[in-house]
Amino acid sequence: MAVGVVFLLLIGGYLIYNVNEKAGLEQLNVRLNTNAITESIAVTIDDQDNRKLSVIDLPIHFSNMHFGVLFHPKYWHDPIKTGSDLRQVTGMTVGFESVSSSEDFVLSDPKGTAIRILIPVLNVDSTVNELGIIDLGDSKEYETPDNTVGHIPETADPGEIGNGWFFGHLESPFSGEGNVFSRLPEIPEMLREINEIGEGGIDIIFVSSTGEYLYQVTSSKVLHADQLKLSGADDSLISLVTCIPRLEYSHRLIIEAVLVGVNTY
Repeated sequence: MAVGVVFLLLIGGYLIYNVNEKAGLEQLNVRLNTNAITESIAVTIDDQDNRKLSVIDLPIHFSNMHFGVLFHPKYWHDPIKTGSDLRQVTGMTVGFESVSSSEDFVLSDPKGTAIRILIPVLNVDSTVNELGIIDLGDSKEYETPDNTVGHIPETADPGEIGNGWFFGHLESPFSGEGNVFSRLPEIPEMLREINEIGEGGIDIIFVSSTGEYLYQVTSSKVLHADQLKLSGADDSLISLVTCIPRLEYSHRLIIEAVLVGVNTY
């Protein structure tokens, strides 16, 4: 009898947990409000190599110096979370050239497949593998990424026009395939903070055989697993996908980002 009571308590707790988790899924739908981002003010300074660098001024009530860099005081205790805010002296991550996601060069050069992904604000640094197709007899499906981030081969590679789709586990307690995207659900709240503050950005960097490609997050959204469909794009985008909520994994969190910089070899 005691075992039955414990079992019922566990089932009840699981059902309550699921209801609470699903109730919060709507909060993960966030879009970057580009109109709220402070416009650049034309200022130049000389660095040690006497090169002219663009500087973006912060709103007057945020204009404080910390570690010699202008950024919102909200993040003084944790500067890495500032994303683009920490790069006020350059306007672009060091080593990257600013580009438009639809520029001609994106189409002109052959691009290599991604071999590594970095999301500095989440401390993600993972290999990227092309996902193979598993033949199930009467159907086929893509293999799941095993302790790595998996790229759907038919979708765009970094730097290409189109939408590149990349999958990773939130967690994998039964299959033991890692949790490379365990912190991906933190991005929606970061987007809200960026919208509130009026500046900033979340960087995603892909490394390939031809160079490095810098993307910045533009939105997050949640779909039921049955509603997920791979879509294309008219410019250079990427979509990161993981399963949510924890312990059920019935939905998919999709983080979308657009190409903003390149560092070709």
